[in-house]
Amino acid sequence: MTEVLTQAEIDQLLTAIPTGFESIEEFELYLTKREFKPEKPYGLFGSQDVSICRFYNSENNDNRLSDIMKKNEEQGMGNIKIPNTNITLINYSFCPKCGTIFSFKEVVDYYRNPRPDAWYGNKANQFRNDTRVYCYNCDSYFLPSLIISDGTPRNEVQFLCRIQTINAVEGFMLSKNIKVLTKENKNIVYKDKLRAIKNDVSIKDLEKKPTLITNMLQYTPYNLIMNLIDGTNIGKGDLLFDEWKEAVYL
Repeated sequence: MTEVLTQAEIDQLLTAIPTGFESIEEFELYLTKREFKPEKPYGLFGSQDVSICRFYNSENNDNRLSDIMKKNEEQGMGNIKIPNTNITLINYSFCPKCGTIFSFKEVVDYYRNPRPDAWYGNKANQFRNDTRVYCYNCDSYFLPSLIISDGTPRNEVQFLCRIQTINAVEGFMLSKNIKVLTKENKNIVYKDKLRAIKNDVSIKDLEKKPTLITNMLQYTPYNLIMNLIDGTNIGKGDLLFDEWKEAVYL
C-alpha cells in the first residue's frame, strides 16, 4: 500500500533539499567572475540627479578603496569576510562631486536617518526606496557600491541597506509569483513580545540578481552565511539577519 504524505511532511521534504550552490568553489566563482550584467539601479529617485559609485574605470579607485577599508577597520564595521572563502565585501562609497569618502558605518547610519524627501510621500516609503546617500558637504546624491574582493577587486554591485534589500528581494520574487519573507505570513514568528522573520529565500532563485545575493550576504550573521549559500537556511529555520525585535501590535 502506498503511503500518503501529509502536506506538512511534503513541505519538510522539500525544504530539506538544498536550494543553493553545490560547492563553495562554485559560489566563489559566481561572485568573482567578471560576467555580471549591469542591473538597473535599485530605488526610486524622482527627478534628482544621482550617480552610482563605480570602482572600475574611475580615477584613484585603489587609493580610495584603501582609505575606505582603513576607515571601516578603525570603526569596527564593514570589510565583511565570507567564511571558507578568500572573499571580502567592502563598501565603495564616496561623493563623486567633492570626493568625501563614507565608511560602512556612515552609509548604514545615513540609511537609518535619511535626509527627508517629500517626493516619497512618507518616511516608510523613503526607507524602502531611497537608495541614495546625501553628501552634506556639497549638496549632492550618489549610490554606493559593494566591492567583491579576494585580495584584488573582482566585481562590484550596488550597496543597499537591510530594509531596501528585503524590499528588493520580495519584489523580485513576487515578479516570479513567489511570496517570501514578510510577504508570507507564516514567516513572521513571535516569542513573548519579540518578533522575527524566517529567511525562506532560496539563493539560487536570486542567481540572476548578484546585487541581491551580495547584499543578503553582507547582513547575514557569520554563522548563518554558509546555510544561505548552500540553501539549507530554509530547512534549518534560519531567521532573517538572526534578529528578534520588539513586536508592534496594532
